[in-house]
Amino acid sequence: MTVQVVRPAGAGHETLWVSFAAAAVLALAALVVGVRAQPQAAAALAPHQIDARTQLNAAEQGVHADLLVAADEIAALHESDQTAPGVERLRGMGLPPFSQGPETRARGGHEWRLRAQAHELVYIGRSAAPELAASFLLRVPTDGAAHAHGGEVEIWLKREDGANGANGANGEDGEDGDSAAAAWPEALDDPALMRQGWRQVVTRYDAGVTRKDASH
Repeated sequence: MTVQVVRPAGAGHETLWVSFAAAAVLALAALVVGVRAQPQAAAALAPHQIDARTQLNAAEQGVHADLLVAADEIAALHESDQTAPGVERLRGMGLPPFSQGPETRARGGHEWRLRAQAHELVYIGRSAAPELAASFLLRVPTDGAAHAHGGEVEIWLKREDGANGANGANGEDGEDGDSAAAAWPEALDDPALMRQGWRQVVTRYDAGVTRKDASH
């Protein structure tokens, strides 16, 4: 008995075209993924700004994180009491960085003052150890906050001459008259702070972080 195999006409061509189509789909998918995965450039910093993630030392990052948490508590206290929570009250609550203790001293041992003004509360912390951490300023919006810096909490920082927050000048507890006076801002509007050497601390998020750019 003779067996004869009859192949369908054009079978080889059909296989070739299917392979081409599959390769084209894979190539297109790889192209789309590659384009969408291109890293986005981080927003450029203004001359008066400093990056919280890359330009603060460990002590300053700790104070910065404490201030972000404290800002929520301060806003809640102000809303409930309709009065500005004083530094003594915050210290009595044990709220960092206003509280006293070894951890606070290790982060600069800041001396805090409250300056309340229209639509915002401003807490200024003068560093007792500029070689460890810079001085800080926390701006918390209150009623009518839409007219005060967009209603956003802001944190500013000032390093004394010769102190970079990591290994600065050799001062003794920040008690030198000139440096101590320089740490307390004369005025609190943005231009005045910039003139006095204060810089706004902002947090930039690149493509590796899912949140949007934010400033404090």
